[in-house]
Amino acid sequence: MAEFLLSKFAESAVSQTVQRITDLLIYEAASLSSVREDVEVLQNDLKSLQGLIKAADSKQEHDQHLQELVRQVKDVASEADDVIDTYILKVDSSCIKAFHNKRIRPQINSVRARIQNIINTAMPIYGFVSAVREGTSSNVGLQRLLRRSSPNVDDGDNDVVSLKSSTSALTEELTKEEDRLCIVSVVGMGGLGKTTLAKKVFKCVKQKFDCSAWVFISQQYVLRDVLIDIFLQIGSPNENMKFERINSARDILEQKKKEREFLNALPEHELIDSLNDKLKEKRFLVVLDDIWKIEAWYFLERAFPKGKKGSKILFTTRNREVASAADPRSCQVEPPLLTLEESWELLKRKAFPRDIVDAHGCPPEYENLGKEMAKKCAGLPLAVVVLGGLLSTKATLEEWKKVMRDVNSNLNKMQPRQQYEGVNQILALSYHDLPYYLKPCFLYLGNFPEDYEIHKRKLIRLWIGEGFIPMSTGSRGEMEQTWEDVAEGYMEELIHRCMVQVEKRDHTGRGVKTCRMHDLMRDLCINKSREESFAQIMEKTDGSAASFKPSGGSRSRRLVIHPGVDLQYRKTHWACNTFFRKLVNPCSSSLVESNWVEQVHPNLRSLLCLDGIFLPSSALKSSKFRMLRMLEVGVSVGRCEFIVLRGMGDLIHLRYLCVEISGGFFWLSSSIGNLRNLHTLHIKGYAFLRGSVGMISKLIRLRHLLLPDSMRYNQNDFRIDKLKDIETLKNIPASVLIRSYDALHKLTNLRDISILFDSKDSHVEDDVRRVLGSQIVQSGRLTSLRIWIDSSEAGFPSLESLSSCHSLSKLGLEGKMKFQQQQGLIHLPQSLTKLTLKWSAMEQDPMPVLENKLPNLRFLMLGWDAYVGSEMVCSAHGFPNLDTLHLTELNNVREWIVEKGAMPSLKKLKIDWLPKLEMIPEGLEFVTSLKELEIVRMRNSFCEKLQVKNEIEGQDYYKVRHIPSISYSLIV
Repeated sequence: MAEFLLSKFAESAVSQTVQRITDLLIYEAASLSSVREDVEVLQNDLKSLQGLIKAADSKQEHDQHLQELVRQVKDVASEADDVIDTYILKVDSSCIKAFHNKRIRPQINSVRARIQNIINTAMPIYGFVSAVREGTSSNVGLQRLLRRSSPNVDDGDNDVVSLKSSTSALTEELTKEEDRLCIVSVVGMGGLGKTTLAKKVFKCVKQKFDCSAWVFISQQYVLRDVLIDIFLQIGSPNENMKFERINSARDILEQKKKEREFLNALPEHELIDSLNDKLKEKRFLVVLDDIWKIEAWYFLERAFPKGKKGSKILFTTRNREVASAADPRSCQVEPPLLTLEESWELLKRKAFPRDIVDAHGCPPEYENLGKEMAKKCAGLPLAVVVLGGLLSTKATLEEWKKVMRDVNSNLNKMQPRQQYEGVNQILALSYHDLPYYLKPCFLYLGNFPEDYEIHKRKLIRLWIGEGFIPMSTGSRGEMEQTWEDVAEGYMEELIHRCMVQVEKRDHTGRGVKTCRMHDLMRDLCINKSREESFAQIMEKTDGSAASFKPSGGSRSRRLVIHPGVDLQYRKTHWACNTFFRKLVNPCSSSLVESNWVEQVHPNLRSLLCLDGIFLPSSALKSSKFRMLRMLEVGVSVGRCEFIVLRGMGDLIHLRYLCVEISGGFFWLSSSIGNLRNLHTLHIKGYAFLRGSVGMISKLIRLRHLLLPDSMRYNQNDFRIDKLKDIETLKNIPASVLIRSYDALHKLTNLRDISILFDSKDSHVEDDVRRVLGSQIVQSGRLTSLRIWIDSSEAGFPSLESLSSCHSLSKLGLEGKMKFQQQQGLIHLPQSLTKLTLKWSAMEQDPMPVLENKLPNLRFLMLGWDAYVGSEMVCSAHGFPNLDTLHLTELNNVREWIVEKGAMPSLKKLKIDWLPKLEMIPEGLEFVTSLKELEIVRMRNSFCEKLQVKNEIEGQDYYKVRHIPSISYSLIV
């Protein structure tokens, strides 16, 4: 199995190199003109090598030759990549092409000789297949028939079938009113469902407490950050902050940032004392999820007072001794292992589409095999779910039998002490079964820290930048698939195989917004990454000064640096600065051990400094970074300082660049225009961006451009019309679009755009009309549109042109509605699933139009005086699919009526600063689908009616008693 796995990975490496050379022959034609024939011959040799690897795969031989063969293949593929990229780099910076031509030909010949030697050595053993086989299964049609959509987040409860008794026991323990601070623990091995159980109960009981918090501990915990996260969840750390007016999402983020900075500046003992004081007079519930070491609790317990009667701390842990040491009287709840019948029921849910099983039942021959395999999972839910995901990709009985043989060959009969090993083997089997193109995508997930919430859009752009996603075109008559389309399919396949967990769904309710990895699956990912030298990870553990600990392949071409969040910012800045000086000058002293620095690959391809880790721009001059394709860094400057980002213009192979700015002014160097291969440019933060923004016009391969909304630059220099492949434009000034050589009609590949209209422009309303009627909006490709009119006078003149935008699913309109609202809103397309209206100043209640006009709407946000009337009505049977409703800063609303039968699918309701609203609507009593109610910045008189105090129910409590989760914050 290991050899088979290696051959699959080798195939991926060669395929990526072939695709890379194909791209270079197209986009670097000028640089490669004098050596084009040599490069094309090398490309053909690599295709032959690709055919050889496929032939070796088809034989699935388990012998000593294959492992060495695939390692040679990976090395030669990387060497071919290096030779060509180095040549382009040299030619780009020199006019003496002839000299470089003489050097590259011998290097290409050397690579070709190595390829030929591999082929000659392997042919007698494995034979040779020159044609590239299509597909990975002879049952593609049947698999498509059987393939179901991935389970959404709400299906999580369906993945656990034996939590009823554990749920009752845990609920009872958490709601006991003992006169001491009690610690309740959910214990058991990894994959048993501890966190699932804790989340389920937490949602149901947290409204019985004055405040609550949930924090992940894990093995890489940072204690200061844990304390800050708890503090931010239980209430504002600075009482003066909660009275600040919030006018936008940016204000909310800025306030949270200020609160975190305020807490981070406190000495540790003051932070502990402040949290202790905050909780003294409250009945609180704090969950410490996945706590491994008792030392973590010994540090944290100083922050927790006795609190009011009934206060609780909830642990989830694999270590019973941690629970016992923390509280000898602690109640320990352990979810039971699944019975064989429960295991088979869960396996069946994952392996078959539910509608097929419900309609026809499970064929007996599949059931017999399935139960036999379910038995091997030893009752562990995670193992059953992952095995079910694997079987869901198998369409025939013979394929099921093959999985059964693999299970038997990799699993011994499991005794209780062998359960972890058995689980690891099942997880490994699911990895071995991945097609070659999914393996690097899966391994990439291991680059993120434990318990990290991974954003799908970012992950997909990283996959594309790394070259994991081949360009795919549809057949004649079909729309061409983009890289993003193919990557979305890869993501769904990993989810379908249960190798990654959906954390949040997007506004459509079908797509993925964020995902996580189970820690056992991440352990597998890290181990395989280490075996393949896939990535080198440098992570910070608590109490280790500033030394970074690397894991993964030490000679990998990918370096990922996790944040050292327990340090004060200056220390983090200094430590990372020292680290990068060490990369440039290995003789300098550093807090980082020099042996790791020496092992950084000289041709590094990917450098990701996650969550704003600082990288001095001078470090980019290092020869170690000259071949970078992926770069994510943080840049921090003082409030009145400037920073000029130099050095990046020399990294001509960059395909992905993300820079996070913190504070001050950021001057973009003109050398940014050299990055002709860039696909994604993301500049984020709240600093002012100035400089040669017009040079972005030269990035003709750019697909995603995300800019901060605080830009200051000469817009006349910005030729946005040249970016013909652009799909995402965030925070683009309207003047750039309108006055840039007919860009409004040229950029028809756009799918996602947000446009800012400046109040200084005297033609705002005419410009809005031009944009809404442009080819960009009317092309049929646009799925997300946000328009922000920064003016107290100008606004939206009409929405009629939106009526033909049948692909539009997400719409944000921020500015005055200057038309008659009832006639204007009726033009919104029925395809909308998410709608945000801000500062609209509508005098008529928008609900009657919206609830009938938009039957597919799942998310609605009305905010910042979007409606300025006093009465709002949600009618019976209105908003049939609405999932989430946010009402924020509607300052004039006094009465909100919800009729019986309204919003039958509503699950989350947020009410934020409706100062004149006196009571919750009567009709919410009948919205039985409602799972979460969030009350923010509402008056105490409003909140008290919904609460139970001293066992006395408030007068409106009956309206919300059925809602499992009710939270209150920033009450004024």
